[in-house]
Amino acid sequence: MKIEKRTDSLRDVRGSHKIPGVLFGKTIEPISIQVDEKPFHDMYSEKGMTQTFEIKIGRTKHLVYIKDIQRDIIKHNQFLNIKLQKVSKDDTITADIPLHITGREAVEKPGIIISIPNDTLEVEYNVGSGVASIDVDVSELKVGDSLHVKDLDIPEGLKVLVDPEQTVVSVIENTYNEEELETEEEEMDASDVEVITEKDSEEEEETEE
Repeated sequence: MKIEKRTDSLRDVRGSHKIPGVLFGKTIEPISIQVDEKPFHDMYSEKGMTQTFEIKIGRTKHLVYIKDIQRDIIKHNQFLNIKLQKVSKDDTITADIPLHITGREAVEKPGIIISIPNDTLEVEYNVGSGVASIDVDVSELKVGDSLHVKDLDIPEGLKVLVDPEQTVVSVIENTYNEEELETEEEEMDASDVEVITEKDSEEEEETEE
């Protein structure tokens, strides 16, 4: 992917449909950069923030991964700033890999939901061994069942850095009952509501004066 050194203001860069950012690493000084929006979005869709890819600035090539993305608060798909970290083939990367939950449609129904305490898993891996996500199949789970880190099929090359007993997903009953709530609302009568009369209002005005 082609990257350019940034020389214009942030406003001008974003106005020309480019994303400003910085390239940094152990062996280089930080460089202000800019990249066309579409190629970067395509690369992000393919590699995520865990897999490495090659960029080119002028005639120089660098192996990098996306370290951070700053998004627009309102337009979440609009990237305001990016950080690319340069790595070498001998480096080790620590990252939070997203969990891709599959089979939810076989489990979730009215009153039953999948609880996900954390949707990422912290792992360590050598450059070139990263994956975009880790699949977690919940299709065979029943109410009360849970999957822990030790139960996952971890792709080869990844070293998990969290407690193997940590819960990844659980199947729980939803205690929220719409019918009960509606009944409680219907049972509320006039005696439960404080009524402010015209006389009360006059007394309050006199007190304030």
